[in-house]
Amino acid sequence: MKDELTPQEALRRIGEIDRRARRPARVAGLMYVVIGLATIVYWPVMNFGPSWSQLTVGLTWLALTVVATWYLGNMSVEDREVTWANRSTGPITVTYLGAVTVVFLVGLFLVPDDPGNGWKATLIVLAIGASLPPFYAAWRVLRAAR
Repeated sequence: MKDELTPQEALRRIGEIDRRARRPARVAGLMYVVIGLATIVYWPVMNFGPSWSQLTVGLTWLALTVVATWYLGNMSVEDREVTWANRSTGPITVTYLGAVTVVFLVGLFLVPDDPGNGWKATLIVLAIGASLPPFYAAWRVLRAAR
């Protein structure tokens, strides 16, 4: 019975464990990228798109929210950066909710029924601004997961 590992076998096993531990964090980082991209698409479509596209992005947003909440809440490995980005009172969440609220309120109360290109550009810029917190979270998580 041989219980001893060769140095090469030990390094191989360490690398295997390291990859398994980092994979959930990479997926979480990519999920933050998807949330950032979805934010940029969601708000202009909800404010200026036809009803069928509003329904499509609304259902997509709902599905993304469910999947992201489930995955980030049930990660098999605890990751410091994911935990930091996912805290409900943390800077990413608070900033994202604040930015999304601004986009929502501008779209609801300020944008006229027949908006010109200036209003459309304003809402797109606000949507891009609202996407920055998830992009920052993605950058931090993916940088740490290397």
